[in-house]
Amino acid sequence: MKLTLPVSDFNLEHTLECGQTFRWEKKGGLYYGVIGESLLRVGHDGRRLICESDSPLDKEELAEYFGLNENLPRILREIDVDKHIHKAVLRFRGLRILNQGHWECLASFILSSYNNIPRIKKMIGKLSENFGKRLTLGQVGGYSFPGAAKVAGAKMSDLRRLGFGFRAGYLKDTASGIVSGRLDLNGLEDLNYEEAKGGLISLKGVGEKVADCVLLFSFKRYEAFPVDVWIKRGIEDLYFKGRTVPQKKIAEFARSHFGRYAGYAQEYLYHYLRCGR
Repeated sequence: MKLTLPVSDFNLEHTLECGQTFRWEKKGGLYYGVIGESLLRVGHDGRRLICESDSPLDKEELAEYFGLNENLPRILREIDVDKHIHKAVLRFRGLRILNQGHWECLASFILSSYNNIPRIKKMIGKLSENFGKRLTLGQVGGYSFPGAAKVAGAKMSDLRRLGFGFRAGYLKDTASGIVSGRLDLNGLEDLNYEEAKGGLISLKGVGEKVADCVLLFSFKRYEAFPVDVWIKRGIEDLYFKGRTVPQKKIAEFARSHFGRYAGYAQEYLYHYLRCGR
């Protein structure tokens, strides 16, 4: 099945390679990735987003996933409040924040703790290969992300065998909490930002940064401002003249400075810093 979506103010490469997702790989100018139980091949010709899959595709779901329903020009106008973010916006305009599945996003960022992107991708690939469903698109194969019940039922030894280390216990505990109802992931949608963040932080292995990533990349809480090593150093350098500032103070400054779309500012600055400003 093939679908095309008209797009403007959109850059596929910036969106998929800015660190918010770990399920896409570029091959021959096109991106291959998994959304739900569909393996997709996605391209962008400047005017249209072109999506192909052997599974049924839904335009509304794809538009929601790629953040196409958000008014990006308005968002960028609101966050473009200083020379540093201005440079990031000019360089990476078209980067949109995805709207990923709650469980997959949470599990992925639990695995991201003290890790780099290539290794995170490898871990998620192993988890999907061992516990997910086999998917195909022509001659290309892939795997769906396993549900929480599948991970909760996995043996700890099998998870550790995949190289997850201390993250294996956190992942299994979180999956078990979702299956038992101890954590209602979907219910977080009805809570305000602070309440939803508190619910996530109550989980083992979920700190401030992971919680903010999940809220930003899966719950559309655009006020969330994840602070990792890159952002901490960058904000200290750009906005505090190199002074050491606590993580919490950086997040508070960013939400005040950039406003209700601080999360968008975070992602533009993060990509700007990683790509070498």
